[in-house]
Amino acid sequence: MTPLRYLHLHNNLKRPLSQLKQKQWDSFRHVVDFAWRRVPLYQRHFKKAGFHPSTLKSFENIRDIPKMQKGILQLVAPSDCISVPYKPSQLVKGRTSGSSGHPLDVYYTKEDWIYRALLHLRILFYNGMKFRDKIAHISDVRHSSDFEYFFQKLGFLSKAFVFIGDEADLQLRKLSEINPSVIYSYTSNMILLADAVTAMPMCPIKPRLIFTTAELLTLEDRQIIEDAFHCPLCDIYGAVEMGDIAWQCKYRDGYHINIDSFLVEVETDGRPSQPGESGKLVITNLHSLAMPFIRYELDDMVTVPEEEPCPCGCSFPRIRVLNGRSDDWLYTASGKRVSPLIFVIASIRGVGQYRIRQKAYDHIVVEILPGRDYNEHTLRLVRNHIIDVMGPNQKIEVRRKGYIPKEAGKMRRVISDIPAHLLYTET
Repeated sequence: MTPLRYLHLHNNLKRPLSQLKQKQWDSFRHVVDFAWRRVPLYQRHFKKAGFHPSTLKSFENIRDIPKMQKGILQLVAPSDCISVPYKPSQLVKGRTSGSSGHPLDVYYTKEDWIYRALLHLRILFYNGMKFRDKIAHISDVRHSSDFEYFFQKLGFLSKAFVFIGDEADLQLRKLSEINPSVIYSYTSNMILLADAVTAMPMCPIKPRLIFTTAELLTLEDRQIIEDAFHCPLCDIYGAVEMGDIAWQCKYRDGYHINIDSFLVEVETDGRPSQPGESGKLVITNLHSLAMPFIRYELDDMVTVPEEEPCPCGCSFPRIRVLNGRSDDWLYTASGKRVSPLIFVIASIRGVGQYRIRQKAYDHIVVEILPGRDYNEHTLRLVRNHIIDVMGPNQKIEVRRKGYIPKEAGKMRRVISDIPAHLLYTET
């Protein structure tokens, strides 16, 4: 039952860390054994590395398991990375935003989708959201579903969607009509709204809580948003492949890892990072069995988890996110700032990898590396999407590429070549 499952997840917040770690380890061993038996890709992946689940006796053995990269998953058919007997048509399909320019199709069971929703609600409730609060979700979904759960029809956890591609003034008008207690959106979009609010005589809305996600939140960003809306902000760190991985509590001293749902490792130069050291995040999803992610490499840099008690009372360890998915702002021909997360090129059929580059206010170049299902319409669909977002007064070049190189060792998805001293200052 969903309510009982949520109650269990809620109670985990205050369980002894030793108890949580034991359960985490048991879940980790289960998902590794499950992948070995049910997922063709992992069977080959483990055999090639000479690993067998029976040798997984303690946490020290974890490095015997080969890591998984997004590039490996992109090269195989969905049936290869989905567990038997599931078929893609039976599962909920998502797609990563291509934060590094590499989108990936991800599959979940309906049960796992619900579990992710419960994890998300746990964060919101722990940070002060109430059942009667109205939530405004500002996203890139143009046509949200009209479906409502029975409890939403009764006024509990009611949610309204606002399209992130709308101008800031229009978003604020819609928010004013909704009158939300809670706002959930991307960091860059909240900065755009904060800039618009600052230019007004008074803020047209009075949210009690703001939650940001998807992009690195700096202290400066936090200050700008909180000053504009006069309410606290909580940041959530996640990934489409995983869901919500870690989150801030009211003390904002690091991000609590959802230790009951993920096993987190931090590596520096291929070795385990030491306390006080930062490294690349390697993560295992403990609750997704339709498409397992075991020792999956993310590009984000974090610190080694800290296990010291948090004043909030939550026993989950904390990490500090040092860099995340952070792209350049783009500008329309008239000088309006555009959030890099508005673009949904990763969802266009046939796109394997992409990069957007703004050469000037009226000149944008989009590079496309063909992916599965690429056809003669792919480039046209990409071009039309750029026009929808940026407006018609642009020179837009969409180029098919055989290779998109990294810059300074990093794959960036959205790049602006407009010199800083030539940027418009919005007032």
